Amino acid sequence: FFNGKLYPLIITISILISHTFSIEEFGLAVILLSAFCGLLLCDDLKFIISPVIGFTFLFSEKRVASGDFYKTGYIIAMIIGAFILISFLIAHFVIYRKNIFFKSFKDSRLFLGFVIFSASVLLNGCLNFGEYTTKNITYAIILISSTMITFFLFTINVNKSKDLVEYLLYVLFLISVLLTLQLFFSFTNQIQIVDGQIVKESVKVGWGMWNNIGGLLAFLLPVHFYFASVVKKAGALFYISGLISFVAIILTLSRSSLLSAGLSLLICVIITCFVGVNKRINRIFTISLFILGIIGVIILWDKISSILGDYLARGLDDNGRFEMYLHGLKNFLSNPIFGGGFYSSYQTEHMFIHFLPYRYHNTLIQMIATTGIIGLSAYLFHRYQTIKLLLANKKLSTVYIALCIGTMLCASLLDNHFFNIYPAMIYSIMLVTIEKSTSK
Repeated sequence: FFNGKLYPLIITISILISHTFSIEEFGLAVILLSAFCGLLLCDDLKFIISPVIGFTFLFSEKRVASGDFYKTGYIIAMIIGAFILISFLIAHFVIYRKNIFFKSFKDSRLFLGFVIFSASVLLNGCLNFGEYTTKNITYAIILISSTMITFFLFTINVNKSKDLVEYLLYVLFLISVLLTLQLFFSFTNQIQIVDGQIVKESVKVGWGMWNNIGGLLAFLLPVHFYFASVVKKAGALFYISGLISFVAIILTLSRSSLLSAGLSLLICVIITCFVGVNKRINRIFTISLFILGIIGVIILWDKISSILGDYLARGLDDNGRFEMYLHGLKNFLSNPIFGGGFYSSYQTEHMFIHFLPYRYHNTLIQMIATTGIIGLSAYLFHRYQTIKLLLANKKLSTVYIALCIGTMLCASLLDNHFFNIYPAMIYSIMLVTIEKSTSK
């Protein structure tokens, strides 16, 4: 049950119910209680992929805005829940110690890159004595936890299997459908439409706003087209679900997500037309939908241009990004070796959330501004290792996961996705499954 396809489906449905009706306690109970059982019954951590990825998407806008989760009672309950979960994780490692392979992490083709990248993040701003704070190290540890620690745990205790990558793609497909439904449901009670136009600032779902939603939907978009290529009898349904997901990305009004998703969609459609078991039907489907789409846009242009007016109003406006990039370069020139740190004076003055540092909306600028030449070099080395790993496996599933990662990294050149906690965590799990499927 835990290692099959039913458990992720139950987790996803529980999260959708919890988020839709703002009863997060129900979803938390399902996730934690099932995780406790799974840790005692399963000899590896494959089963926990679904709850780990889905946990973030529990939290609704209504409850987040109410401030309930910042109250003492909830904080204490979450701390206790976290300690119990850690206790069960330790018990799992003791019970199934024969299935814990520490050597597999050391032998990983990504080991050195992850270690160097993590070290460079920990050293952010260490020579910028006047502005260094404890937040620098705190945020660095949280970011590393979402990448290296996730990679470490799943590397040492996920069994190799032929269907591991497909299992992950199945989980990610469910998550993509979940996020799409959450966005659509939010149009009934949260997202505002004034004078026929979506109010961008109201596009929120609790766990994230328009850029976060659009970025994650773009990140997961290729998953739909993988199943459209390999599922013989129902491939068309996955093709349609992918297009619906793309419509959801458009409705988030996130331009960076739309750009990266548009490029990803084009590549995915081309692959589905020439690779897989549904090549012929996908070609017919693509041509038909393309023609219908053009006709639909022409006929409904007035309504489309009205509801998506934010895109037309902003156009190619940089929305202050060039100014951010300039400040990032100045930060680097002032502290070229280890950068100015995540909490330099400029960033602190422009924080969106008190806990999170301000991000530069570009991964490369972010690395060089906050971690200097050391951090940028470490990131590029890690990127070299990941590309090398992906090229080592010519499977179709690997191609689509590479497209997922590429879409997220492309969007991160105009946004913050790589430095948000949950996309980085999903990214690390993707790398684990790819390496498990390519290792001998």
